[in-house]
Amino acid sequence: MQNSNVLQASVSASFCVSSNVEDQARSFSGWGLSYTQISDGIFRGSSAMSAAGGMSFLVEDLNKKILQRGTVPKNRLAIGIPLELEGHSRMCGEQSTRDALHVFSCYSEFEFLSPERHIVANVEFDIPSLSSDLTQQLGQALHAKLLSPVVLLTADAAENIRQLLRQALGSIQAGEVLFPEQHKERLSLLERNVLYGIMEAVADFPDLTSERLPKPNKGWDLVKRVQQLLQNPDSCVLSISELCIELNLSRRTIQYAFENAIGTNPAKYLRAVRLNHVRHDLMSGLSVTDAAIRWGFLHLGAFAHDYRVFFGELPSATAKRYGYAKTLMAHHPAD
Repeated sequence: MQNSNVLQASVSASFCVSSNVEDQARSFSGWGLSYTQISDGIFRGSSAMSAAGGMSFLVEDLNKKILQRGTVPKNRLAIGIPLELEGHSRMCGEQSTRDALHVFSCYSEFEFLSPERHIVANVEFDIPSLSSDLTQQLGQALHAKLLSPVVLLTADAAENIRQLLRQALGSIQAGEVLFPEQHKERLSLLERNVLYGIMEAVADFPDLTSERLPKPNKGWDLVKRVQQLLQNPDSCVLSISELCIELNLSRRTIQYAFENAIGTNPAKYLRAVRLNHVRHDLMSGLSVTDAAIRWGFLHLGAFAHDYRVFFGELPSATAKRYGYAKTLMAHHPAD
């Protein structure tokens, strides 16, 4: 029989609400994640998390278009199934739909563009930590099979996975795996149910019909090239004219690629990414003027207006709030 401390550590549940994308990205334990807000307006996100042994669940609710980039820790299988998904959605450049399985762990690094309204149920398996040899073998087999970032399912198969994850979450939240004398057996049964259910749903993958194959998007490669230019203030392009010269492409080519790939024109995208960089710098303690100039905003009045429209507050409010928080931490350090 396991002692109560081990038992309590193996099963957990929590819920958090975020008002900025950086806090939201930290919901995924151990992932090297960065979130960039693409559509304007006040961001609201939430994460409902549950874990049982080597298996964890996270239901994420986002109200803005977000470009997510990151890596999944080694030896983990991580997939998601949308509960709600409307609008442009791309997983590593491939078209996604509500009835698609998103495989975050298929590449060393993933890029996911979530639409304006997005709720997704994620399940993650830390394969070495699964409770039995059988479930570890199942996890390894599924990991080896899911080598594409998007698996387009039938509507019935997608709904079966949603129902499966709801039932697993319900079991954890109801405490059905908390009996010490049967804990390992119940945990193994829960893992088996989820793993076998997912394996059944993707049993014919990759031998899918042409109608169900994910459709690559040529514009995504261009979006990735632009994203790389925007990561460093020294190379950050400030206008479409500058971007055309840098990439040796016409304005029309760039415009078409962005509209087709992410449903946003390139000018708005450049502004959105630069504003995200400024917000990150303000949260790190940089002054409003220094952060704005660092990312190419020379007209501070126009910058402050754009920032407020995009994030719902003035840049000075962001700087003051996070500066105040850092001051409190400096005066009252954690034990």
